Amino acid sequence: MADLETAEERVGYLIELGDTLAPFDDAAKTEVNRVLGCQSMVWLTSSNFHEQLVFSATSDAPMVKGLVAILVGAFSYKSPQQIIDFPILELFDDLQLKTFVSPLRSNGLFSMVQKVISIAQATQAVEHPSGEIQTNDFVRPVPTKSIAACRSDFPILSRVLPNGKPLIYLDNAATSQRPASVMKAMDEAYEQHFSNVHRSGHALAAETTTAMEESRQSIADFINAASKDEIVFTSGTTASINLVARAWGDAFLQAGDEILLTEMEHHSNIVPWQQLASRTGAVIRWVPITDDFHLDLVAFENALGPRTKIVAITAVSNVLGTINPIRKITDLAHHVGAVVLVDAAQAIPHGDVNVQAMDADFLVFSGHKMLGPTGIGVLYGNRKLLELMPAFLGGGNMIQSVTTEGFTQAGIPHRFEAGTAAIVESIGLKPAVDYLLALGPEAILQQERLLCDRAMHGISAMPGVRTFGPGLNDKTGVLTFVVDGVDSQQVAHLLDNQGIAIRVGHHCAMPLHHRLGLGASCRASFYFYNTIEEVDHFISAMHSIVRSKA
Repeated sequence: MADLETAEERVGYLIELGDTLAPFDDAAKTEVNRVLGCQSMVWLTSSNFHEQLVFSATSDAPMVKGLVAILVGAFSYKSPQQIIDFPILELFDDLQLKTFVSPLRSNGLFSMVQKVISIAQATQAVEHPSGEIQTNDFVRPVPTKSIAACRSDFPILSRVLPNGKPLIYLDNAATSQRPASVMKAMDEAYEQHFSNVHRSGHALAAETTTAMEESRQSIADFINAASKDEIVFTSGTTASINLVARAWGDAFLQAGDEILLTEMEHHSNIVPWQQLASRTGAVIRWVPITDDFHLDLVAFENALGPRTKIVAITAVSNVLGTINPIRKITDLAHHVGAVVLVDAAQAIPHGDVNVQAMDADFLVFSGHKMLGPTGIGVLYGNRKLLELMPAFLGGGNMIQSVTTEGFTQAGIPHRFEAGTAAIVESIGLKPAVDYLLALGPEAILQQERLLCDRAMHGISAMPGVRTFGPGLNDKTGVLTFVVDGVDSQQVAHLLDNQGIAIRVGHHCAMPLHHRLGLGASCRASFYFYNTIEEVDHFISAMHSIVRSKA
């Protein structure tokens, strides 16, 4: 094509090339096979041939069919790794495509390449020549940023409050603050390429769709999911759990089946299961905690039985900071045939969540607790389970086709993402993940524990102050406490007067507070951007509160 002299000749050549494509089955012209982000209609399917991928595709535009023919010829009869490594951009340069393909068609061409590579990545992640699942080569990137250098990345932490006190933010278990990189990425999405995703055939839609799907891939990599198709975007942890309770629970639970919960669960991991039990006649069984604030593993194992269908458990308690032994729990649950849902809302901020190492069937978390935006969350689901689950919400995006007689649901993950997505919020997850990876999980948890240990020793010796939680090696940077003789709400108010933000109440864990004999408690939760000086201000303020009640 490079030898052709004019753009008209090149276009004519592309049209002739498109005519050489093998016939495409009309039955395969479905939404799930459509290449999103193309101005014209393009459909693409793949098949396996002796451990190689073979592609079939077509378009309703003659010139685009020629571009499709180039891609099919370039990528077919190659292994997934060969497809991923193939220098497709060099081929485009050799063919001088950029000299006569419009920007819109360039975006569509890029979308076609992305779909081909996504198919190759999904095939590579799930299938090896041995047919085994890849689980043992997960290596996190080497940290590149120091804790000491991070504080300036969070503008809000330099704020001075209206009372003249500098902000000391110790409410991180409720929501973290956002680094400038997250806010910048969201601003750029709004300012430069904002559009609805997936269906529009223009440049902005292609760019925004690409950014959203790159974020999905970054989340998959972050938690070691086998494929980005196992990542469903939701509005948060609560929505993710409700989705499983509806789509999986309603389909597979019946009267007499048992749901296993623990006393340390957040309400979001209690109420949806209570609603499910009410709908189906299933029974909830409760696993207690020990007096030293750990899960009672003996009671847990004794509660498992042939009727146990799902275990829903938090990886980290939002009140106690207790880190639960998730792999041991999943092994015990799977031994009796139960499915396991892990509430990782309090674990994900520390950056060390690996769904394959955990052997979790479902895992859920929220963006706003891990430096990301509010209004966006994630449901990870094992592909085999997600494929079996019917769509929960109906509407746009979750369908493959709709007729007057009914509909066919889309493939995963889109069948669970009905309606307009939280587009910019999902894009904001990628820089949040990047930031956590730059610090590394070990540095994050070490800093939290350093701060929490100093605070715990500073206040636990004060008369009338009681703290709740296991030893430092078994917890995150959460310090829950009460001051005898002083209402917890009053403690929080007095600390707020000093510029110190903590949480007060039952922390959406009323059964746990009942177990601890409390109506409410105070919670100071530390994160990597907090400082020793802030902890010392907190201790000093607590001394003043305790002295004032004497």
